[in-house]
Amino acid sequence: MSKLGILSSVSLKTNPCSNDPLGASKVSLSSISTPDLWKRSCRYKDDHPELFQLEDRRGAKFLLSPTHEEEITALVGGIVKSYKQLPLLLYQTSRKYRDEPRPRQGLLRTREFLMKDLYTFDVTPERALVTYRRVRKAYDNFFNELRIRFVIARAASGDIGGSLSHEYHIPTTSGEDTLIQCGSCTYAANEEWVPENAVIERVERSIEEWGPYQSWFGVTRDRGCLVEAILPRNIRSGENLSLEPRKGQINPHLIKSIYPELDLSIERPLSVFIEYWKEKRGSSPRRDPEISSQPQLIRIYDYRVPQGFIENHGSGGFTTLADTGLLEIVGSRVQADQKSLNLARVQTGDECPNCGERDLEVLQTLELGHTFHLGQRYSKPMNAKFAVAPNPPTNHRALVQQGQDQNVAVEPGKEWFYMGCHGIGISRMIAAVADSLADGRGLIWPRVMAPYEAVILATEEHEVAAEEIWDLLTQQQGGTDRVEAVLDDRNKSLGWKLKDADLIGFPIVIVLGSTFRKEKLCEVSTRRLGLKENIMIKNLREYIGSKLAEI
Repeated sequence: MSKLGILSSVSLKTNPCSNDPLGASKVSLSSISTPDLWKRSCRYKDDHPELFQLEDRRGAKFLLSPTHEEEITALVGGIVKSYKQLPLLLYQTSRKYRDEPRPRQGLLRTREFLMKDLYTFDVTPERALVTYRRVRKAYDNFFNELRIRFVIARAASGDIGGSLSHEYHIPTTSGEDTLIQCGSCTYAANEEWVPENAVIERVERSIEEWGPYQSWFGVTRDRGCLVEAILPRNIRSGENLSLEPRKGQINPHLIKSIYPELDLSIERPLSVFIEYWKEKRGSSPRRDPEISSQPQLIRIYDYRVPQGFIENHGSGGFTTLADTGLLEIVGSRVQADQKSLNLARVQTGDECPNCGERDLEVLQTLELGHTFHLGQRYSKPMNAKFAVAPNPPTNHRALVQQGQDQNVAVEPGKEWFYMGCHGIGISRMIAAVADSLADGRGLIWPRVMAPYEAVILATEEHEVAAEEIWDLLTQQQGGTDRVEAVLDDRNKSLGWKLKDADLIGFPIVIVLGSTFRKEKLCEVSTRRLGLKENIMIKNLREYIGSKLAEI
């Protein structure tokens, strides 16, 4: 990262909106963790594709942390012993590491990234939700300061876990996420989030009415199971048969929500599955008693697929697969998932599940922040607990004591922490915002991210005046805030400095040129607002402050 990139990241790290109003304390966690710690939370897998794993000279195993839930839980569990020490909010800005299969576009998706994360600990689920809402409010304020369009969406919790999460996105053509937003209500959700009402009643129609049909395939990480999802090639949104049919597209994220072990990174899952089992069995495709695991095919049907087709298809009568050798490999180990699901991807103009209006819009976006309500996802398996208050109010602990979890029981007078975790991708945000606000002349930084709020440019004859103006802007005076300004004193022409200032993207550009020589007026440009005005020196500080408040 260049010097200006570092300054932008410093602006983000020190922005008060994301932590100061919450009373969070700063910590610094190690980037090096251990598999043993991750095994305690049940998140560690030997074949985890995104974990950087390494060994020291003695053969001890370590990993580079992509997230720090285990580390912060172990730390707080060893220090906080009583409800009197809660709530507790801890934040850090640190480097994270993830073995991305396809890094791209500089800082947008990298194997090493800078993140500002916040961890919260509470005594009850009710108070944890209150804290969760407070953090979301702080994040709302932070993203509002960017003065760019952003979308808050319900999201899947993924590998992090928890029962509730929201993402912060900005729409961009370079985005890799797909959001669904309604123009008639507040509904917004990541395509990966599967609502509880995804299971719906099957529509009984003739095979010909919906056909022909298409298949989508996915394979599990261990290559032991192939999932086939079946959807009509042409579908209508909802039950209205008068609507013009459109090409149906499978939503793979919904399939993964049903079978989390699916590996969506495999480009040719059917071929990979068949070749894997052919190689494992050798020349004979028949069941080998020496092989403990056997291949399995699971079929999932869209709710539009009629029962008559399912009965024929479920018996192996799908002729398009006959030449692949798939049915020969799996034999009788074909199962049909009985859920009636809407497997189709949402498209612009579909019906909103919240308000019923046909006003959904599909957006390509980039995720910049994420909030998770974790509950006891980490504290329970890692046995991170505290002493509760005498005669505490009824809470979730009562459910545990009644036998909700028979494998783990908290000792009397103790409770596991109720947690939340929240993060803003600092390095990704720099790249995303720069890409969103750039024009043909260069970058246009919002104030909250700018390396400097203003730059002062002057011809050689006005260098002394430029220094005086820099002193005027950067020193604290009365009740007005100082301006973070930089003086460009490089040995270059004024025209060259002007082009470079536009390229860098300073919010405010102050020029001391011919107008200053004639009338002692500073030419002040605010590119994001499209303004250029001549301002007297005595009014300069107040004027710049008013424009910075708008950007």
